Amino acid sequence: MKTLVITLISLVLLAHATLAQSDKYQKAMEKNLAQFDTARTVSSLLGLMNTFERIGSVEKAQWLPYYYAGMCAMNLANKEKDKNQIDSWADKAESFASRADSLSPNNSEISCLKATIHFARINVDFMSRGPKYSALGAEALQQALKQNPNNPRAMVVLAQLKRSAPEGFGGDKAMACQLAAKAARIFEQTPTGNPINPKWGQNSAQALLKKCEEPTAQK
Repeated sequence: MKTLVITLISLVLLAHATLAQSDKYQKAMEKNLAQFDTARTVSSLLGLMNTFERIGSVEKAQWLPYYYAGMCAMNLANKEKDKNQIDSWADKAESFASRADSLSPNNSEISCLKATIHFARINVDFMSRGPKYSALGAEALQQALKQNPNNPRAMVVLAQLKRSAPEGFGGDKAMACQLAAKAARIFEQTPTGNPINPKWGQNSAQALLKKCEEPTAQK
């Protein structure tokens, strides 16, 4: 009986410790995501990238810290004015995406992140890199939609690609508008859920829809 009581007490203490750790993680992620949503400068993105990486090093089973670190690095690649430095940021983003993928395989959000990293690499040299990395990005987006057909972020990024690419390279403005409209509906109808889950993309979907309302948008 004494052994049973000790075991029960140990289980209760372990449960409380786990809940406390989980709550600490949740609060840390919410705090930093509030900054992530408005981060625009290189210094703020770099600081957040490092913070998310530190959270990931503590919360070893969580994929979201590495996902958001990858998002920060990808945004830094897009902001980089020195074309010789873009690949270093993209490499960093890919490293974070790989770590997230190892913790959560077959994840649509991570596949979508990988697509945006491919597109960031195009900025080094549009003419020489456009065909290769557009194709790799499109492939990653198709994978993301295969993993989750209702992922609105993958739809938005694919819509942006379809709208901007020439027809000879897969561009299709009508399809872009259809994807943007579907993504917008999903954003409106999907419950918010856990606030630390990916939720970006709604503003981009609405911006695309406004362009689709222009008289020549789908021609």
